[in-house]
Amino acid sequence: MIRACLFFLLVGMFVSAAYAQVLPNSRLAAPPSPPPGFLPPPLHPRGVTLETRVLGDGVYALMSNRPFTDNAGFIVGSNEVLVIDSHFNGAMGRQIIEAVRRVSDLPIKYLLNTNAFGDHVFGNYVFSDDTIIVAHQSTINALKISSVQGMSQTMARTVGGDISVFDGVELRLPDVGFHGSWEIDLGGKVVQMYWFGKGMSPNDSVVFVPDANVAWTANLIFGKGTIPWARSGDILAYQETLRNFSEALQPATIVPGHGEIVSGDLVRSYRQYLAEIRVLSEQAVAAGITIDDFVATAHVDPNYEIEPSLQGLMTGFHRWNLKVAFNEVNR
Repeated sequence: MIRACLFFLLVGMFVSAAYAQVLPNSRLAAPPSPPPGFLPPPLHPRGVTLETRVLGDGVYALMSNRPFTDNAGFIVGSNEVLVIDSHFNGAMGRQIIEAVRRVSDLPIKYLLNTNAFGDHVFGNYVFSDDTIIVAHQSTINALKISSVQGMSQTMARTVGGDISVFDGVELRLPDVGFHGSWEIDLGGKVVQMYWFGKGMSPNDSVVFVPDANVAWTANLIFGKGTIPWARSGDILAYQETLRNFSEALQPATIVPGHGEIVSGDLVRSYRQYLAEIRVLSEQAVAAGITIDDFVATAHVDPNYEIEPSLQGLMTGFHRWNLKVAFNEVNR
């Protein structure tokens, strides 16, 4: 495996002046500063427990007990089990396996990785060798040039600098890659996986269970009371991705990668938000407002009802998004 020779020092410094695509453990030679008030997502897994919630026949969400740490899930068919994401490290991956075993003794035949970030894939290695790991091909490509060391350094600020949470992690790559979509029948239970385009990351995929009308959206759509985070640095691409999502699926329920379960209506809210910040940026550029004045004290429109515990985090995301949109308009 080739080790990426450089990595970000700050989780906020993920986008170049031209907002180039960034891999999980890469670092830019001269990354810009994050906007004022930006906070790294709080993802430390210590003390995190995953609550099993039944969303339908054989359909289970695994919800974190701490705001914005990772969620997961699993689907039980008559023949086998499929797991969605493996979480932060071996301990969390084993917690997922234990949750499955409290429900079913069927083999865990598939594990789906929804993106290439460590908090979604670092538990892969504790699953059985017989478990087939599936991901979008861009996720596999990113992980092939990554390392545990590089990815943990990238994520250091999300765990308060405590990279001991990555001790013992082995980077196990997915076995099967797909491009547009992938589908499996677990025995009377069909599960689909889609990649609709670049959003929060270049790799975020959506897992959908048609008969329950439930979607796992990874980092593409966060949970209740949130806005998007255009970490990949491309508002227009994010808008196109959400349009593709809306045309293909209309889930009643969304299990986000981070945050509380929410109605599928949040997709429309995300699309509206991105359209609005694009317009605001066009107006600011036309008026000759500087990017610093545009971003520094901005707050999310109150019409977007942000969860109180996420106000600071979403304010930082909003300012990041405005910075991306401003530079996109001002090219």
